[in-house]
Amino acid sequence: MKKVLVILISLLLFTGCTNVNKSSYDEIIASVISSKYDVINLYRTGYKYYVPNGITSIQTRDFNEILASSNNYYYLYVDVVSYYNRIINEYSVNDNAFYSVPINYEDKFGYIEINEQDNKKYLVEIMYNYAKIEVMVDKCDLKNAISNSMIILSSIKYNNDILESIIGDNALEFNEENYDIFQTKKKATNYLDVEANDIYEEKEDLEDPDLVD
Repeated sequence: MKKVLVILISLLLFTGCTNVNKSSYDEIIASVISSKYDVINLYRTGYKYYVPNGITSIQTRDFNEILASSNNYYYLYVDVVSYYNRIINEYSVNDNAFYSVPINYEDKFGYIEINEQDNKKYLVEIMYNYAKIEVMVDKCDLKNAISNSMIILSSIKYNNDILESIIGDNALEFNEENYDIFQTKKKATNYLDVEANDIYEEKEDLEDPDLVD
């Protein structure tokens, strides 16, 4: 029985990877946003979400988080203030981008914009469901990066009661520090250009060997 389960799981994983690699960017986005992700494996103040297998959270600060896969680092920002105020903004397609499309599904909206950088890597910026992910990847990793990012963003579920308690009358104070997820950078900032060794050194500093999960 165990062998059968292992084979079935392996086939599902292999098929999933193959589908991503064979799908277009549009097809990947449409497939993810139309799926229902009820599984949650990360819990944060005011929200929770799911990260795919192979991706790990290595740093969390307020509503900013760095997630790492074997090849790439995903920079996640959850805009609880815009969600709290139900701010809606329209995205203008960038005709000069490598890839640029708005995303609208039911009551959620956003965009994806990909721009090639001077170092021949690609800056992927995806905003959806009042959160944003930025990731710098090689061209061959674009489809996996889009899939992983959309799965994470689509799965975010907000806790209105907790957000009311932490924002409430302090909305103006939160707005002063709010990062504008509705705007694209188009060019990588310094933190996206960080060396992998720097991140792992920071990760080691944050880890407590006496902590028990």
